[in-house]
Amino acid sequence: MLGPHLPRMIVDVHTHVFRPETDFGSNLLADLARCGVDPAAWGDVAENHLVTTRAADVAVVFGLQAGASGWNIPNDTVAAHVARAPERLLFFAAVDPARPDCLDELERCHRDLGAVGVKLAPLYQNLHPRDPRCAEIYRYCVRHGLPVLFHVGTSFVGGTYLEHSRPIHFDAVAVDHPELRMVLAHLGHPWEGETIAVIRRHPHVYADLSALHYRPWQFYQSMRLLVEYRAEHKVLFGSDYPFTTTGNSIDGLRRINAILGASGLPPVPPETIEGILARDALNLLGLPHPSSLLRART
Repeated sequence: MLGPHLPRMIVDVHTHVFRPETDFGSNLLADLARCGVDPAAWGDVAENHLVTTRAADVAVVFGLQAGASGWNIPNDTVAAHVARAPERLLFFAAVDPARPDCLDELERCHRDLGAVGVKLAPLYQNLHPRDPRCAEIYRYCVRHGLPVLFHVGTSFVGGTYLEHSRPIHFDAVAVDHPELRMVLAHLGHPWEGETIAVIRRHPHVYADLSALHYRPWQFYQSMRLLVEYRAEHKVLFGSDYPFTTTGNSIDGLRRINAILGASGLPPVPPETIEGILARDALNLLGLPHPSSLLRART
């Protein structure tokens, strides 16, 4: 058993890089303003990413392509960022199934830019996860062993259908594509119970804990549900940088029981917390360690 605070290796499976001034459309900027989020508060997202993700041993990095909600983060920019720290960063390609060239872009990112996974966001892209255009992407990913990380659950964006982001829809995706390795981000909040019901049914479907620690009561309830359903082994660590940082997310997970006080509520077991931080996400998702990719190129 791992001792407290001694994980083998921490993998942050959920980090973003972008430049709001060039990569965000007017509708996305308006949505951020409506919710009181000022992109300037993030500072230089790329430079800060290189610093803050050192709290993990490996970090997955992606952008987002979603014309329906104003995201247009070039994959070339993300791949170039990963190349600045290739010994610890992994590149996931972002593609928008609504674009007619999405499969060409996926193949280009995979073949030419070194993508080892894919980021999709049905809510942002305003597409149902079982849309036939998505199915073409899933088949490509199965053929080439690329895992898919989905945004699942709510968001601040407007003008798209929240229904597309319900965790239950990914159950059908897993049934239709049983060999597809999937990560349902954010535990599908606020439908964490629904996410748990999905991930425990399918051997290749996981969830991540990104962007949850700053809602401590909801986070605690979600973690207790995982324990009670015995599904904690299907959960991976993620931060959602720059909306939070890798280090703050690690600390938030380790401090999860601080909310209990003298309430008498059951704690989240320390071994559950440390098990998530130590989980071998690379092996579970079929991902290479960045150092092996670096050696192959030299």
